Amino acid sequence: MKKILSAMIFAASLGLVFSSCSSKSSDNSYEKHTVATSQPFTERDVDTAEGTYIFDKAGILDAETLKACNDYAGWLYKEMLINVAVITVNDLEGKLPYDFAAEEFNRLYEGKGSGLIVLINNDTNYDSIYRSGSCLYNISDKDEYNAVYWETKDIFNGDYRSAIMRLLQLGELCSMHIVDNAQVFDAGQTSKIEKTLASLKEDVTLIASHNGSDTTNEQILQQYYDRKYKDKNGIMFMLDTISSKIIVKSEEKLSSDIEKALKDANNLSSKGDNYGAVNKILEALK
Repeated sequence: MKKILSAMIFAASLGLVFSSCSSKSSDNSYEKHTVATSQPFTERDVDTAEGTYIFDKAGILDAETLKACNDYAGWLYKEMLINVAVITVNDLEGKLPYDFAAEEFNRLYEGKGSGLIVLINNDTNYDSIYRSGSCLYNISDKDEYNAVYWETKDIFNGDYRSAIMRLLQLGELCSMHIVDNAQVFDAGQTSKIEKTLASLKEDVTLIASHNGSDTTNEQILQQYYDRKYKDKNGIMFMLDTISSKIIVKSEEKLSSDIEKALKDANNLSSKGDNYGAVNKILEALK
């Protein structure tokens, strides 16, 4: 009942209680925004998820809701390459909602990759969204605030399934074919790269990273490739800003044009021209 009451107050005032990585770094004040027309969750025909992405510590979700949300979260994890999770809690252990969500991201994913963590908080009744990587700059604060407003109405109606799905669907605002974990490209560059990759006959994905871990770039690329292309063919490139190198993974033999473009791209990347490097590869893929 406390949660519903808080939702009513939230909906009435339009107070913005959700926080993200970008808003966290501001002065922590929340402006009132005009809420756009509701955009209902688009149902997708997804497979049963192999992993667990919904952690109902508060025990508020029924079995059907758990499965539906977990399967969709698994689709985001596999197809969009987003490190996603939903956590419901009754006790924040004295932590702020945002900090709790951030710690869960670090615990579940070691703080790596593009993250979308949704916290349903029944302790202080202030929920939170943690965003990182491509989710940070592809999902605007306005998009998040709008989703939160309608999620609040769903909770008021006791519809946790729609509420959670609505927030998870923010992940679909990210690019399908470029996962910029290191924020290498600006919005315009990302849009152009995504448009080109989406137009290709082959399924091609570009991962941009800043790998400072002990795991090699080849191992990371293999992990991402197995994650997205386990049951289908595809080509995946990985650009690492630390080594200034681009590597590729494909089950099919690459054409001589792509091999040559990869050499030229690595030369450009070593000089700091990452966008030019990617364009060399895109030209060969067309």
